[in-house]
Amino acid sequence: MLQPRDLKGRTAISYARWSSGRQAQGDSLRRQSENALEFCATYGLALDQQLVDDGVSAFKGANLEASLGQFVADVKAGKIANDYVLIVENIDRITRVKPTRAVRYFLDLLDTGLTLVTLTDGRVHTAEGYDDNFANLLMSLMAMQAAHEYSDKLSKRIGASWAGRVQRAKQGERLKISKVPFWIDQKTQGLNERADDARLIFRLATEGHGQWAVTNHLNENGIPSPRGGTWGKSMVQDTLKSKAAYGSLVLKGEEIKGYFPALISDTQWLAIQSRQRVRHQNPQAGNTTNLFPRLLRCAHCGSPMVVTTTKSGGKTWRYLICEGRALKRTECTALNWRYDDFEREFIDRIGFLAVPIPAGEAVSVDTQRAAELEGAISALEERHKNVLAGVAEAGDAATRSILLDSAQSISEETRRKRNELVQLRESAARFQQAATTTVDFAADLEEMQRLATEDRAEAQRIIANVVERIELESASKDLRRAVVTLRTGHAHQMVFDASGAP
Repeated sequence: MLQPRDLKGRTAISYARWSSGRQAQGDSLRRQSENALEFCATYGLALDQQLVDDGVSAFKGANLEASLGQFVADVKAGKIANDYVLIVENIDRITRVKPTRAVRYFLDLLDTGLTLVTLTDGRVHTAEGYDDNFANLLMSLMAMQAAHEYSDKLSKRIGASWAGRVQRAKQGERLKISKVPFWIDQKTQGLNERADDARLIFRLATEGHGQWAVTNHLNENGIPSPRGGTWGKSMVQDTLKSKAAYGSLVLKGEEIKGYFPALISDTQWLAIQSRQRVRHQNPQAGNTTNLFPRLLRCAHCGSPMVVTTTKSGGKTWRYLICEGRALKRTECTALNWRYDDFEREFIDRIGFLAVPIPAGEAVSVDTQRAAELEGAISALEERHKNVLAGVAEAGDAATRSILLDSAQSISEETRRKRNELVQLRESAARFQQAATTTVDFAADLEEMQRLATEDRAEAQRIIANVVERIELESASKDLRRAVVTLRTGHAHQMVFDASGAP
């Protein structure tokens, strides 16, 4: 096996890695860098460059996809010469995955022709050295096993620590939190003088303003950002996503409700998330040419109905066309609609949106399914806990592997159930918002007509808050029908006389 003195005159590359932000702020980079420089100076190597993976864990092998993985891939591809000496502090800087996986990666790295040096034990690793002496491989395997076991125990200790913090918070204990929302006082964890600024952001979002519009409003009115400067769209986005708005503290994915004073209700928060998601999925949501973005569907094939423009006889006409037919995605034969005629008729008859909601209906949206999901999530969480307990007690690696795979499957199923529950609650929030709207469409017909002309964004927002979808059916050239389904579940039919349309 080569000794460090045999590397004199070779070119080296050092690799430094740490997995947490605290380590980055501490001594990790300096220590690993200085040790590599000292080794090169002592044994006469030229240090060419340094690879760094900042905040990347080796326990799950993430660093094998980061700068280290890219470097090895480039060596394999011939983009980088394989005569380099790769210097690392310890074998655990390369990987802390299970030894059976670690040794495969380790040998694969050496098969590229690279020479590896581990500073803590002063060993020089080469493919030939392992071929010639099996004991070298055993020593490295033991080091890999020790590194993995250490990371595994550390992961479990940290997990137990966070679980304890979550439990104490649920019992009402005030925890020391390093970062709180800008409207929460760091010491008292109550509302501070910025609470009204936060309320404004959520009010604007509730009124239907997008993140850019909210950002511009804050900056135009001189309202400072959490950092004291101007606002950016991402800051507004982070604020709107914060569950602290309705009083929840989130620790490692666990939500503790009622921890902070609430600015808005959870129903209002869910409605905002739903609206923001729709805007994100629909980049034309801010375009007010069409008052009904994402609402219009073809009743014949289910495709979206989109606005297109054409010129005829010196005039510009706007039409609603079936996207499936236009793009030949379907064999649909639905006829086009004159957009301006449809919009005018819709606004003129908008009183139908003021459908009275039976008492109690607005607060009950599929509560049975919500209860089923909550029960299923609880049961899955209990199963997950029992499986992890089995992992800790397992006496052999094969059993641990099977149990860990089972725990992963349970985690994925739990995530799917939680996502479904969130979507169900968002739908309920939008239902309540539609059912409790204060807009009296029948009485405010003139106001809606004005908005359709002077403030189309507001008209668009009002319609989207109340209407779920509009299905357009063309039975003939002259006779058309629109089925308007409200977010409350009620449906209304509108019949149009399209005679005379070009």
